[in-house]
Amino acid sequence: MEPVVNIRKPHQIQILSSSCETVAKSRFYKFMSPWLGDGLFSSTEVWFNHRQLIMPALCSNILDEYTAVMHDKADVLTEIMRAKVELNPDSFINILDLVMRYALDTVCESAMGINMDIQRKPENDYVTAFYNCIQISTERYFQSWMRWNFIFHKTKRGKKFLNSVECMHKFTEKVIRQKQIDKFKRPDSKDGNQCGKRKNKAFLDLLLDINQSGNHSLTLEEIRQEIDTFIFAGYETTATAIIWTLFAIGNDPGVQARVHVELENMFGNCHERPTIQQLSQLKYLDRVIKEVLRLYPSLPMISRLLDRNSVIDNYFIPEKTLITIQVYQLHHDPEVWKNPEIFDPDRFLPENSRERHPYAYLPFSNGSRNCIGQKYAILEIKIIVTKILRMWSVKSALKPTEVKLVSDFTLRPFDDKINLYFTPKINNTRTN
Repeated sequence: MEPVVNIRKPHQIQILSSSCETVAKSRFYKFMSPWLGDGLFSSTEVWFNHRQLIMPALCSNILDEYTAVMHDKADVLTEIMRAKVELNPDSFINILDLVMRYALDTVCESAMGINMDIQRKPENDYVTAFYNCIQISTERYFQSWMRWNFIFHKTKRGKKFLNSVECMHKFTEKVIRQKQIDKFKRPDSKDGNQCGKRKNKAFLDLLLDINQSGNHSLTLEEIRQEIDTFIFAGYETTATAIIWTLFAIGNDPGVQARVHVELENMFGNCHERPTIQQLSQLKYLDRVIKEVLRLYPSLPMISRLLDRNSVIDNYFIPEKTLITIQVYQLHHDPEVWKNPEIFDPDRFLPENSRERHPYAYLPFSNGSRNCIGQKYAILEIKIIVTKILRMWSVKSALKPTEVKLVSDFTLRPFDDKINLYFTPKINNTRTN
């Protein structure tokens, strides 16, 4: 067992980030290695090489490739929610499971380019295996006796984990091989054109394009690892951010009114899908999401394993020490944030942010290991939140003080319930 040091002050995090050229990710990610291998969460130089390789697939000018899927899945979710609202208009809806399925449905199609229809058909082998791996890995992190492989792999949970990993790997590899065959049959379809109609590319298509360019070469296993990692990284953190955004808005009528005004000013009564450019102009919604990620960071703590000796606040910390950045405590520190428990999106106005320490706010980590998919995540959050709030006003059944939080991998409600009332919006004229 390695020694553990907890830090939560901005200057301490800055020292950690700047004093080490490479800081390996910690034990939790090692538990994922049979599933994710040497993908984005790896603790070796493979991580750096692969990160440089896949960054173009997640940069701003590629995000258009993913928006159609996000909109399609948002349509499915709102159809399901509309049916529930119409069936029991005076009852609340627990949105947690619905949003979780939406997020997994979205990221799977974004990653592999196949419609798994998880929201309508949640019972399938891949989804079951995926949930098994998430749950068992989290259990393993908090149960010390399960941390040793020679014990864990002999337990029922260990065998279930490995069987689930095998199930997902077989599925993903089958999809990859089929895509490779399709690309071989249509070698000139690099832009995704089929019969004159442009088809948006999935993350897998972009990886295969990189391979086809001749500048890089990824093995089948490496491609599968990147796909698995994309799905894992883009699922629960994004889902919880969406859930907490709707919860926070549903608890603050003033904030919700300002969001509705901004949406009406931008879209009026138009029901067309918003473009990336339009979404980027929703400045108040931007601040709302930032404030939600401060109050409810998807990753309440981030662990790193030091690869060399370091000194923080005159304390010598030897290499191989587990450093845990307490993000939730950082974001709620009254020495860093004025009135930290108050939901105030305007604290992210430019004039209120200039003097803030650069390491005071870590919604997507920071330093060399920060989340390269954050633009994808923010876009997905905006698309679904905008879709919902153009259709309904939302009201939370519980106040923030009445919801007990729990931190396993992400920050979640203890009882896995976020109950909201949905009231259909009356179409308003454009606000000047």
